[in-house]
Amino acid sequence: MEKVFWGMVGCCTLVFGILLGAYLNKIGVIGSEPETAVEAASAEEGSTEEASTELSPEEVTAQVQSLVEDAQDNYATAMVVFDDEEKASQSEGSDAAGSKTDRNESENQVRTNEAVAADRNGSHEYFLEVEDSSTEDETTEETSSTEAAPQSKNDGEYQYQLYSDHVVITKYLGTKSDLVIPDKLDGQPVTELGPSCFASSTSLVRVSVPDGVTSIGENAFKSCALLVSAQLPKNLTSLGMGAFDTCTALVSVNIPNGVTEIKEKTFNNCLELKNITLSKGLTSIGKLAFFGCTKMELDKLPTGLNTIDDQAFFSCANVNATLPKGLTKLGVSAFEDCTAMETVNIPAGVETVSNNAFSGCTGITELTFKNGTTVIADSAFAGCEKITEAILPRTLVSIGLDAFSGCTELATVEIPRNTLSIRSGAFSGTKLTEVTVTKTCSYQEDSFPEGITINNY
Repeated sequence: MEKVFWGMVGCCTLVFGILLGAYLNKIGVIGSEPETAVEAASAEEGSTEEASTELSPEEVTAQVQSLVEDAQDNYATAMVVFDDEEKASQSEGSDAAGSKTDRNESENQVRTNEAVAADRNGSHEYFLEVEDSSTEDETTEETSSTEAAPQSKNDGEYQYQLYSDHVVITKYLGTKSDLVIPDKLDGQPVTELGPSCFASSTSLVRVSVPDGVTSIGENAFKSCALLVSAQLPKNLTSLGMGAFDTCTALVSVNIPNGVTEIKEKTFNNCLELKNITLSKGLTSIGKLAFFGCTKMELDKLPTGLNTIDDQAFFSCANVNATLPKGLTKLGVSAFEDCTAMETVNIPAGVETVSNNAFSGCTGITELTFKNGTTVIADSAFAGCEKITEAILPRTLVSIGLDAFSGCTELATVEIPRNTLSIRSGAFSGTKLTEVTVTKTCSYQEDSFPEGITINNY
């Protein structure tokens, strides 16, 4: 539209110039040539006629003024056309947007982002200014951030962060042995216990956490040497890594159903922990989660559990739990030295029985596999001295170093046709006298006991 406007102004200016030039030429102001003698004579003869048509200075001025006014009228017309087309363009843009409000507040008013000075561009509000949305967003974010910033508070017993709608306890300053954590501070609900907030307390024996708390941070109660009992809130959804690490006196704990993960070292070396109820919604037990909980009695794992990570139940001598059908990961030394284990059925989803997974589980008398396992890794069942029979899955490809070594009662084993590798010491120290393997299976001289008869499929 700007190009149309300036084009029309240029045309008006050109017309004005042509008309003015023609008139000035007509009256002899421009375009005159030096007269010859003949032309001079002719001029004298026609002087009478020219005199009769010659205009007075006042008449010349009037005609020039008329031409100027005509050009101004043409300019005004161009401006009106430009205004009309500008408004039409804005109206079309508004219709195309559909959801936007009408850009024109009145017939002759163009909506702008800011007021335009009265002397700017002839009082025409042609140039719409675009707001800097990024600046506006930054301002909004800064405002939001400022509003969300917590206040650091200290009431003598607790240090905490006060937000507009909740409180996070960051440090316990008291010395109580029997503590009921308040459900509110400064009128706002306590929803979180921060990292290490009760760690290394030398007085805490029993603690009750209010039901409004949904998150307990990392190492929250770590090394509370006297802590015997912890009542966790029913609304808890997150229990941080190492939350009760090395709480050596802790006897019992109930994990609420909203907790889906027992993280790394959560109950590591809780030597007196005996009674524990796991969340029904539990899907994962992390590394060292119950490492060294030698007194913990556990006979059932949640049905939705799919991950038991490295050393999760290492040396938990009283654990005798059936593996859930949905289990997919069985980590290194996951149940090593769990001497109370009696029956082990490896689910189909466990492709690899990891190194030392059940090493030293001297109580196992029955071992079965669902088809799906492809690898029995090094020392997976080493020292399981009460196993008498092992029927391995037909999907099995590899048997690792010392996998069944020291299984002193193992007298029968069925090695599948798909098994391609049996490493050194895999069945050393067993009662096997005869095995059958495929011709393509690779094994070592000491993979089996001395004097065993090896047949081929």
